[in-house]
Amino acid sequence: MSTEKTLEPGIAVASLPDQEICREALLEKYAKGKEQTIEEVRSRVARALAAAEAPDKRAHWERRFHEAMEAGFIPAGRINSAAGIPMQATLINCFVQPVGDSISEVVDGRPGIYTALQEAAETMRRGGGVGYDFSSIRPKGADVKGTHSRASGPVSYMRVATAKSSSRTRRGRTRMRSREVPTREATACGCTASCARASCGTRS
Repeated sequence: MSTEKTLEPGIAVASLPDQEICREALLEKYAKGKEQTIEEVRSRVARALAAAEAPDKRAHWERRFHEAMEAGFIPAGRINSAAGIPMQATLINCFVQPVGDSISEVVDGRPGIYTALQEAAETMRRGGGVGYDFSSIRPKGADVKGTHSRASGPVSYMRVATAKSSSRTRRGRTRMRSREVPTREATACGCTASCARASCGTRS
């Protein structure tokens, strides 16, 4: 049976019985060091968030942050996992990594393909999730004037990104994966894969 806990006048929170699957997730993803309970995780997070306040107000905000979590507020996963720990880790869950239409040069403010992979690897090393934006890469078969060749298209670089970021660490609590933003591929008729012309046979 659940019971109710009153935090302050007008605010009552139902207390549910512990569930084994929740405890496993807590210990696997969020508990750090000797932490074993959600209360210990909340205390660490509240203390870390309050550290940004003026010294004479930290105790007040630490208490308020802790009360908010007890009342049902759940910080993002990266905050629960990384706030207040000695490691250099990100408190942001997700990032979009732009990818320029070049091997190594910056094009229109976007880093080259392999530079982008290096930047994404650093983001993932610190615990962030990465989605790649390949939309600026020219389609397969397009002219590459600098080398007098044909472009291999974004899909070939998606495969490279997937291979580079497919490693995972289990007990290290960091999962490295790539997510690709859909792009347009050139077809035999020179149009895109969404071509609606019946003559080219690539309607989608």
